[in-house]
Amino acid sequence: MDKLNLTIGRLERDIIEDGEILIQIALQHPVIAADTHPAANELNRCFAAMAETLATMLSLGMLGEARAAAQIMPEALPYQINGTFTTTYNAHGVLSFYTDVFLYVGGMRGITYRYGSTFAVGDGVRPLFVSALFPAGADVRDLICDFAAERNGMDVFAVREAFSPENVYLTDGGLAVFFHPGDVGPVAGGMVVVVMPYGSNELLSPPLIHPSAAVSVETQGVIVIDVDI
Repeated sequence: MDKLNLTIGRLERDIIEDGEILIQIALQHPVIAADTHPAANELNRCFAAMAETLATMLSLGMLGEARAAAQIMPEALPYQINGTFTTTYNAHGVLSFYTDVFLYVGGMRGITYRYGSTFAVGDGVRPLFVSALFPAGADVRDLICDFAAERNGMDVFAVREAFSPENVYLTDGGLAVFFHPGDVGPVAGGMVVVVMPYGSNELLSPPLIHPSAAVSVETQGVIVIDVDI
């Protein structure tokens, strides 16, 4: 299957109270030209819904602090939610990307969060479970966590505790597993990304995925890759 032709869509809005901007939102999301794929419209609705849900979730979490900061320092910059996406795999009927969202929360403070998303793209759109990339019955969580711990010299129990099935995406070289600052090391160490190559620890490449691991879902909310275990 040919690669999807992706362009950039944008969700931009300000959250305003009493005439004052409290939070500025600017999130990118993928867009596929309607005449380039039979499921383009469904995909685009899904991507737009993901951005909308992400904006709502993050802004609600910041609103109280942003409101208090505006009362104390009305001349200060508003809080900000800025997100960009990076396509990491786009072949064999599979699309994978991550979204990095930088949250500015006043002064010199800010933090970046990453969200991974992977889809099987055929006549429709289906999120792709991580278990699709391993033989049926494999202990997916242990295989991923053991590899990540060994590759980066991390404590395997800390990795298992910090691992989230949302924190993965596919690349041309394998399955990327990421940990946010402070998850498996000091915050100053930044984000940790470990790539498990295809063929290692029973990891299959996308052309070999088994169909049962991709399931239909409503195109609402933030849809991320999940571990079916």
